[in-house]
Amino acid sequence: MLTTILVFIIFLGVLIFVHELGHFILAKKSGIRVEEFALGFGPKLISHKKGETLFSIRAIPLGGFCNMVGMISVDDSDKEDYSEEEIHLYEETVDQGRTFHQKSPLKRILVLSMGAIMNFILAFVAFVLIFGIYGLPVDYSSEPVIGQAYPNHPAAEAELRAGDRVIAIENQRVESWEELVAYIHESPDQMLEFNVQRNGSEMIINVTPRYDEAAGHGIIGIEPDIIRERGGPITTAQSAFIQTGDVMLMTLNGFLQIFAQRSTEGLGGPVMIASIVGEAARTGFDDLLTWLAIISVNLGILNLLPFPALDGGRIVFILIELILGKPLSQKKESFVHTIGFSLLILLMIFIVYQDILTSIS
Repeated sequence: MLTTILVFIIFLGVLIFVHELGHFILAKKSGIRVEEFALGFGPKLISHKKGETLFSIRAIPLGGFCNMVGMISVDDSDKEDYSEEEIHLYEETVDQGRTFHQKSPLKRILVLSMGAIMNFILAFVAFVLIFGIYGLPVDYSSEPVIGQAYPNHPAAEAELRAGDRVIAIENQRVESWEELVAYIHESPDQMLEFNVQRNGSEMIINVTPRYDEAAGHGIIGIEPDIIRERGGPITTAQSAFIQTGDVMLMTLNGFLQIFAQRSTEGLGGPVMIASIVGEAARTGFDDLLTWLAIISVNLGILNLLPFPALDGGRIVFILIELILGKPLSQKKESFVHTIGFSLLILLMIFIVYQDILTSIS
């Protein structure tokens, strides 16, 4: 459990750092003053000021922010809500022409988009490392060896793991992947006794296949082992680019299905991610990198959704400004983002609650 928590914090920290670093780099390149670059929320644990920016690590490792001066402009009527130091900093930055809202719409859109772009780049780099170190996937193995066990599926819940070789099911010898799959497909909602070989030892694991309505048969959420072969740097980069694109398309399709069905069933929160990361850390570095790429793409696309308080929501307001030829009321925009942020917090609480219920059950 302690290892899972530690790996999860590092894993999440990498995703958030890369995302916020994208905002930070382009903001600095665009001449925008960055007041704070933070990993996490809540009270500061560690902080260090370098130049004009405070770099901090905060107590709750479930996010981060790049606080650019002037994301919301300060009107005279709003000054009572700020300290004298904050007002002085804002007015000084306005005089220098370095606030966020003083930059052109295109620059602001690029700064807001760069976090997600960096997440996509991280996914690409992760796939380059996987294909460079372990080889390019060319086919699936016909051996009855589990290549991956998906979280929240019967196999993972029964603690079947990647690398496990299924020797027999219900004392019937299993010689191939096709035989393994046939047993599972034909036995929905029936507990099966798996004889499994793991690290040279044999064990018995009971698994109950779940009936999948779309497939029309039993499933336990596993994939076969992958056969890999070495490729050159260009082939590796091309394959990583295609794989990143495929993950982006699958993620978009997943979000569209969630919205179409108006259900949060396909969403997972910190508890589910921690479970995935913990299992991936046990099964191998390539699995951990794969999930880093998948979740990084999910984070990038999620932030680009046109919802208030997200980067995509802020971009929508800039696009409206371009259409109207003038900026919208900063006070109204701030109010919309505040409401959006509150709704996101409520959604996160609900998802975490669902996560906990799922993990308990």
